[in-house]
Amino acid sequence: MRTQTKKVSVIIPVYNAEKYIRKTLDSVLAQSYPDREILLVENGCEDQSSEILLEYAGKHDEIKIINCLDRGAGTARNMGMEQAAGEYILFVDADDYLPDTGILEKYVKAADQTEVDVVVSNYARLWEERILPAVKHSAFSVYSPSSEEFRFRGFFGNGTLSYVWGRLYRRSFLIQNQIMFTNLTYAEDKLFNMECYICGARYLFLEDIGYIYRRNKESISWQYHEDATENWLKMAHLLSDWIEREQRPEFENMIWYTIFFAAFFDSKMEYVQRKKSVFAIRKVLKKYHQDELGQEAFRRLSDRKQKLQIRQTAWRTAIRVFSFGMTRRWYMVLAAGIKILIESRIDERFSDTGIREEKNSEV
Repeated sequence: MRTQTKKVSVIIPVYNAEKYIRKTLDSVLAQSYPDREILLVENGCEDQSSEILLEYAGKHDEIKIINCLDRGAGTARNMGMEQAAGEYILFVDADDYLPDTGILEKYVKAADQTEVDVVVSNYARLWEERILPAVKHSAFSVYSPSSEEFRFRGFFGNGTLSYVWGRLYRRSFLIQNQIMFTNLTYAEDKLFNMECYICGARYLFLEDIGYIYRRNKESISWQYHEDATENWLKMAHLLSDWIEREQRPEFENMIWYTIFFAAFFDSKMEYVQRKKSVFAIRKVLKKYHQDELGQEAFRRLSDRKQKLQIRQTAWRTAIRVFSFGMTRRWYMVLAAGIKILIESRIDERFSDTGIREEKNSEV
């Protein structure tokens, strides 16, 4: 007699992914776990992706194509969740793939045995045909989930918790807490995961490398966005509203850290786009300080009475100094400092792969 299994809904938004979608679908279809459905949300593709999806759907009954007129990844994922029939949801991006044919089974087994809401594995990045392991989740998962150290490293310093791809979600948890993707230009998955955390998600971490993330310069994540500042500030305000809704004031520092990191990331993108102009950085920093929530963030982070409960001295110092400069409106001084960090590539040492992209590695 066959043991009863729980269905997994694999949701894949697809937009102009003809180069990669076959490998993505093959990696999901090769999974040993049998009880699954694959929801392909077609985002108005302008290449041959649609034809490839139809080809695969014609051969595999578990595949369902959902047409979505809105090209936003958040909207596509929401449509997938609305039509999902599984007890669990796994998000996969159309240019990535699963390297382990047994990872889906491991996800479900872990979730069933521990009754957690989110199962997270380690992952690796594919940079110009080279596989590079990202920093392992143990960089933050060893800390208590209720600690500031866990939140800071998980969502910002390490960043692994910011991504929705390559992790298993309990669908009933998402429905119960009304968690869906918000209409943001990009980085909507970061807010999605923050909402999960604020609502008390229970996590389990697997040591397996369960996902390969492709560095695709044509994807939304790597493109320059004119409305980047507005997007990040909108996210911060939505996060503030969510924390107020859930009555979890102890998580307010997530708002302040979001603005701090957004200001730097936004400055870097603008600096590169505007031909390495420090005046472009100055303009970005000024926008962040003009926002009421931005002012509050830098005031809080620069206040020595507000203890930063994070272990890394370098981060504490950087946050204090930068935030103090913002409260004093030392935009050009900070712009010059950011320029030095970018040109020396020191900032990359704080990312999950950093300058290791220059080295050959294997997993």
